[in-house]
Amino acid sequence: MAFFSGSSRHRIVASRSGQATAEFALVLPLLLLVFLLFAQAVMIMRAQIAVTAAAREGARKGVETSSVALIEGAAARAASGLDPDKLIVSIESGPRQRGEWISVEVEYDVPVAIPAVQKFFSSMKVRGRAEMRIENDREGM
Repeated sequence: MAFFSGSSRHRIVASRSGQATAEFALVLPLLLLVFLLFAQAVMIMRAQIAVTAAAREGARKGVETSSVALIEGAAARAASGLDPDKLIVSIESGPRQRGEWISVEVEYDVPVAIPAVQKFFSSMKVRGRAEMRIENDREGM
């Protein structure tokens, strides 16, 4: 059975804590990168959900009216939390008749949160699209 003196035991504990600190210093950048990638993925998913909801609201308003301003306004209001200056709303529709389709597509540029990646990608584009049939050919508000 070996016994350690007080000074040798202190050296062993100090070398182990030094080793743990060195390992943590090596792993920390990787952990930060994983965290930033996770945060970026959450930002993209949130924006995707918002543009899909915005496209759906725009199509609902398009069923009621053919006013482009009202359709774009409904889509912008539904995309809450997103920068309205980066929101692009596209409307496609045939003649305003019962049974015809109206399609609304909403695009948004999600900013990149990872500084090293910003050199290559300044933003990522997400799109949401919704199509609905016009139920009546009368104009509503």
